[in-house]
Amino acid sequence: MHPSRLSRRAGQMLVFSTLSLIFMFTVVGLSVDLGYSYFKKVQTQAAADAAAQAAALYATANGSVCGSGGVTCGSTYTCLSPPTTPPTTAMMEGCLYAKANGFVNTGSQTVTMIENNTTPPNETGNSPSFWVEATVTETVPSLFLYLAGFHSGSVASEAIAGITVVPSTSCIYILSPNAAQALTVTGGASLYSSGCGVYVNSSSTSAIYETGSAIISASGGGTINVHGTTNICSFSCTASPTPVTGAPTVTDPFATLPAPTIGTSCNSTNYSTPGSGSATISPGVYCGGITVGGTFSLTMNPGTYIMFGGGFNIGNSGIVTGAGVTIYLTGGTMGGTTYTSSGVQLSGSSYTYLTAPTSGTYQGVLFYQDRNVTYTTGNAQGGSAHITNSAGTSWTTGAWYFPTTSLSLSGAVAATKIALIVSTLSVTGSATFVQDSGGSYTGLAKSHSGLFQ
Repeated sequence: MHPSRLSRRAGQMLVFSTLSLIFMFTVVGLSVDLGYSYFKKVQTQAAADAAAQAAALYATANGSVCGSGGVTCGSTYTCLSPPTTPPTTAMMEGCLYAKANGFVNTGSQTVTMIENNTTPPNETGNSPSFWVEATVTETVPSLFLYLAGFHSGSVASEAIAGITVVPSTSCIYILSPNAAQALTVTGGASLYSSGCGVYVNSSSTSAIYETGSAIISASGGGTINVHGTTNICSFSCTASPTPVTGAPTVTDPFATLPAPTIGTSCNSTNYSTPGSGSATISPGVYCGGITVGGTFSLTMNPGTYIMFGGGFNIGNSGIVTGAGVTIYLTGGTMGGTTYTSSGVQLSGSSYTYLTAPTSGTYQGVLFYQDRNVTYTTGNAQGGSAHITNSAGTSWTTGAWYFPTTSLSLSGAVAATKIALIVSTLSVTGSATFVQDSGGSYTGLAKSHSGLFQ
């Protein structure tokens, strides 16, 4: 073959080989860079998932109400670098989990969080009461494609975790397994539950007992369930809907609730107010309890109050107010002095305006009686049941948890979000209980958190 022809073919092969090599390196570069970007995508998604779930779990345990407990709904939170530790909000908790998965808000990485109680973005079919969105982004440098002008690319992942609340079907739990007349409504008394039901665990043949023109009503889809049977007067008494007898017993919904730490000394002893005036008190151990009478007005700061003997007694025209309050009733020996356990008396023409905490360990728990204590009906200072007496009116929210003692309601309980978990219940006044569908007022609803997207 002529030498010039060979030379031309060799030149063409060189061009084709060069173009092939460029194409091959471009394909290899694209594969490597896309593979690395995919690897980073997996990492950012794992970090976003962990951050959103951790924030939702924190909110489940510590509260998810906009405007309280560090919850700021609808505002983007940019994680600090390094994140705050220990965390005091759900957002801070999420940032820590993003860091644990290799992402902090610095350099080529950004981590942001947002929380709200509206419908989550781009979500259908789920209606959480609260949700958290985590966004994790990293700028990824190009390795092979840099020469082609593609210097870097951004990889971003988002995750949304939410809290779904399942309300309790009941707001009145009567736990005694065998007491006769475990639930008693007599005379012209009335017991109403709106949107929630009544459970009576007693196996007695008169587990529910009604006389006179008494009324028991569970409206709005509530049911009346009794493990034993009923003894309801034939003519003027009503129980609606008809009680379901032979129903299974239910467990104490607060059976695992821990008791408060008491300590070894009293913050106050035999606290008693004068006949008139006002005062503000703080949480602590009140040996000998608290007594308010006359026309005195007492304000209770938020927190846990331990009635170490003496009970909680509001009488005459006394007024007590407080938000975020839990009152624990117990007794024993402190500093060599024995303080007898006692209950709650709201009597006379007194008014009680107390609300339970809306987050934390004692979320929804207003009164909490020591499970190791039992009272016999009688004088408050000698060991009594828990009583709302006479014209005393209770405008409270929260659970009244007296699992081993009886509760007698002879005054008025206003239509607020209250739950009763008691050994036995006697009603001779008027009481109305309203379902707490969100659980923050009585602590009875169950919250579940999980990823939505």
